[in-house]
Amino acid sequence: MSVDINAAEPRAGPEPERSGERRAHPRSTISLHVSFRSTRSFPRGERGAARVSDVSAGGAGIRVGRPLEIGQWIKLSWKPSLRELNLMPASLRAATSLRARVVRVDPVEGSYGVAFPSSPRLALLAAFDRILPWLGVALLVLTAANVLWLRADNVYYFWYHPVLNLYGLLISGYILSRIVLACVYRPPADSGYLPSVTVAISCKNEEASIVRTLDCVFRSDYPEHLLDVIVVDDGSTDGTWAEIERARSLHPRLQTVRFESNRGKRHGMAAAALRATGEVVVYVDSDSFVRRDAVRRIVQGLADPEVGAVCGHAKVENASENFLTRMQEVRYYVAFRIVKSAESLFSTVTCCSGCLAAYRRSYLMSFLQVWLGQRFLGVPATFGDDRSLTNFMLRRFRVIYDSEAVCSTIVPSTLRQFFRQQLRWKKSWIRESLLASTFMWKRHPLAAFYFYLGVVFPLVSPAVVFVAIVLPLVGLGAFSYLYIYGTFLMALVYGLVYLVRHKTAMWFYGLAFSLFYMVVLVWQTYYALATLRRNHWGTR
Repeated sequence: MSVDINAAEPRAGPEPERSGERRAHPRSTISLHVSFRSTRSFPRGERGAARVSDVSAGGAGIRVGRPLEIGQWIKLSWKPSLRELNLMPASLRAATSLRARVVRVDPVEGSYGVAFPSSPRLALLAAFDRILPWLGVALLVLTAANVLWLRADNVYYFWYHPVLNLYGLLISGYILSRIVLACVYRPPADSGYLPSVTVAISCKNEEASIVRTLDCVFRSDYPEHLLDVIVVDDGSTDGTWAEIERARSLHPRLQTVRFESNRGKRHGMAAAALRATGEVVVYVDSDSFVRRDAVRRIVQGLADPEVGAVCGHAKVENASENFLTRMQEVRYYVAFRIVKSAESLFSTVTCCSGCLAAYRRSYLMSFLQVWLGQRFLGVPATFGDDRSLTNFMLRRFRVIYDSEAVCSTIVPSTLRQFFRQQLRWKKSWIRESLLASTFMWKRHPLAAFYFYLGVVFPLVSPAVVFVAIVLPLVGLGAFSYLYIYGTFLMALVYGLVYLVRHKTAMWFYGLAFSLFYMVVLVWQTYYALATLRRNHWGTR
């Protein structure tokens, strides 16, 4: 199960023409309407219409209405006329449907190059693409059954270790049921809603990424007359401002704000909101890169006036950089596609990620100043800006998640950066969970149940690990092999969910992250509690 069918992917961008390949597969200038189905969304797939051109026995060019990714497999179906049939390569004339793999992406033109499985290697990859998800589902069912069997022992021997057994029963039910809820989740329908939008980006010392971030926004397929873009430089000390000016020369419609000294991300977000003219404010992190359809997609959920905010989906841009970033790739998928999907069913997404989130501006302005001046334990709140903003919105409005509004983001690639980020997040989670606890009981009973369990588990987990593993290691108590085994099974469930969706060997890093969390990261929760008033590791 460790086959990576996306290994050695070609890079995005135009491919140099290889004359030998051209001779081997002469191309036809035929232009053919086809229907396509992406195999990425298992089991049903994403369907749509496309136009195929420049066809050869080895591949073709294609234009579709939704973004595709390098390495992604699609299934093309066509019913060519007699004239079109005569223009097609002889090897394709008998086919009414054909699988194809995306090998080239032109993000500016929105076109793609696909390869047909004309070689043994591609035919093998196509077979893996068909078989691997079903194999993953089979393993997922077996793993879930093993978890249930293990929990039966927790019930039978409950009074031998009541605390550990209760913890095992609750957390297993919590995780498995959220996966089931995530399977039921569907993204907001595309109703054609097109409000005026202001995209807001607050940045500090992001000279390496800010131009690309802005380029991606301006390449969005959103109507130009309905889209404004504001970038706030929060007192950068590197070449960020020069890069922003370069971006403005490329995109004259770009509006800029510059703070002479660092004031914090929250102030940058507020400054952009105060200058915004759009009905919707879409926040994008300065190291995140939105997909062409992301802005259009993320506003669809706001067609319902009861929805105050929509959270987009974030993938890891630098996932292949090292072991740490690979672990975060799986973790991000779980956090968004499982956790936020389950929350979205009850319109109670607890954190709209700063990577990509949309807020109805009229609702946002009603509490902007209170949010900007937020204090906690007598000191200004300087971390957890996005989670805090979501909490303010959740008090009065619905907050949902759109898995089709996609961006990619750069994650920490060193342990020092990662631990600093995780400490910020844990502090904000503690603060905002305490605040949300005062009103979440008013929401749907099942949503409230999941929320309060989600608050208890991270606080209890370090103590459970201490009793089950640490104390036995120093000779105090019996070592809980069942706890280790149960933890492995739950980590395997998450990894297999990722495998079914992405069909790569990256799923293994989900297991690694779970072990890393249990051994290292779990203890940071108590340190965050002890240093909650210290803001020196806050955002910016």
